[in-house]
Amino acid sequence: MKEFVLDAYAARSCPVKTFNAFNPTLSKPAAPLDESLRGSFDGGHDFLELTLSAILHRNSTAVDLRHRRATEAGWTVMETACIAAMEQGAPIIIGGVLPLDLEGRRSGRPDLLVRGADTTDGRPGYLPVRIKPYRVLEKQLGCTDLQYSCLEALTVHACLPDLRYRGRREGALLELAHHWRLLEACGHASTDRFGGVVGTDRLPSEGNGTVVTWVPLDLRFIRTFSRSAASGHRLRSAMERYDHEHGFRIHVAQQALRRGDDDTVAPVVRPIRVKECEWCAWWEVCRGQMDDDDLSLRISKAPLDVRELQALVSLGIRTVTELAGADVDALLPDYLPLTSHRDRSASRLRQAAQRARMLADGVSLERISSDPIRVPRADVEVDLDIETAEGDTTYLWGALVTDRRVGRSEFHHTSSFQEMDADGEVALAVSFARWLLSLIEEHPGLRVYHYSDYETVHLRRLADRSQHPDLIALCALVREHFVDLFQYVRDSMVAVDGLGLKVVATKGAGFTWRDEEPNGLASQAWYETAVHSPDPDVRAATANRVLEYNEDDVRATLAVRDWLESLDQ
Repeated sequence: MKEFVLDAYAARSCPVKTFNAFNPTLSKPAAPLDESLRGSFDGGHDFLELTLSAILHRNSTAVDLRHRRATEAGWTVMETACIAAMEQGAPIIIGGVLPLDLEGRRSGRPDLLVRGADTTDGRPGYLPVRIKPYRVLEKQLGCTDLQYSCLEALTVHACLPDLRYRGRREGALLELAHHWRLLEACGHASTDRFGGVVGTDRLPSEGNGTVVTWVPLDLRFIRTFSRSAASGHRLRSAMERYDHEHGFRIHVAQQALRRGDDDTVAPVVRPIRVKECEWCAWWEVCRGQMDDDDLSLRISKAPLDVRELQALVSLGIRTVTELAGADVDALLPDYLPLTSHRDRSASRLRQAAQRARMLADGVSLERISSDPIRVPRADVEVDLDIETAEGDTTYLWGALVTDRRVGRSEFHHTSSFQEMDADGEVALAVSFARWLLSLIEEHPGLRVYHYSDYETVHLRRLADRSQHPDLIALCALVREHFVDLFQYVRDSMVAVDGLGLKVVATKGAGFTWRDEEPNGLASQAWYETAVHSPDPDVRAATANRVLEYNEDDVRATLAVRDWLESLDQ
């Protein structure tokens, strides 16, 4: 059979993509198939280059091989350079290309290789590192599984207490396990089996600096489905997960290649719409194989995962119409053993079935509770909504002040449409906090409404970072004065398209936004125009568009609150 290799993304990517890529009966799409391009769209390329530049600047002994890629040197030339650097014991290798592992069917280009413990036969051993534009850590008191290194001392490891690796960032670990196997194949894998991830996390102990998080690749902490376990799931390591997924992709590729000799060979995988489909070059091919009523196509909010959907398929349910007419209680005895990898598996299926029935009946939003909703009200109310730029910088604090005693509402905003650094972001938040603290002092019964915890999370983040007394004082009043309206909606409503503010305000309260494209991502683009356009009239008009959008958001929150109160009457 034809020789082939898989890159580091294959094991974490949709297996249908692998099948399509190796299926000789399919024409290859014009769009590139490199999964890493998606990371570039999310700012990954810029973060990667900035991080590598910082590492190179702080480590004079680092070997930088990226120029060989830039000159389009052949694969053999690039891997020879990487092998030479490893054999010489370079402490840090940037942009290396590891030798092909034809037996294991692997190819790989780790972002970084860091010298670790020597191999068992005394050769220089290395640890692979990936650089990702997202956070990879979360709190867990007492956890001591992880280690970290500062960018200026990558070969020095220290314990990372009270933090664990985020399970949903498993994909980066599968890439690291792939590179680990490549290091093993060429004889340069460190005896300490760690993989490193540089995320956007900052460690206060290191001056809020960027660090490499070292994850033991043999640490069993990833919850996965298991037919043999009594619980229906097991904890597996990144290496175990990778070996299974990579092995399956090899099987899928081999089966696809067989269609070159016999196009009647049935596909071993069939398309299911997942998040990855949004940027996959094969989507049009897969879409043509799917029923228009397919569950994965039509239920896009809080969707069932791939294994849950496969479980339903095994029970004869593929479409919304079939799930809408199904007896969920009758399905559960066979369904639950197949989906015990998920918490709340039964309630997730019931929710999906309810959405399926709503879709079948043409209903967008439905009340699920007969209990009174009872949103707390006040004589003077503030609806709060913030706007953030790319990088999560808060540049606008918008508030609608409503005096219910006289029936009057007034929009207030604290904003900046100029380039803003961390100090400027804090100063803007402090200005808003002083205004709101003064308003609360004037009206002690005042309530502040927000939709989800986005606003309070940012407020606390800025207070923690700056330790400014006004921000700390406002945070102290959150429990008494702030009301998360989303919690009341979530407990009383279900919607086909989710319970975002836009859905609930339009479908429930009948509110309309002035802008034709009212969404957060669009507002980020508007902000960039309002700050950087060379035309002052365009800057002014776009800034006004952002302010109107923010004002409509807070007025929508008030409309939802009034609507919920009307349902209790």
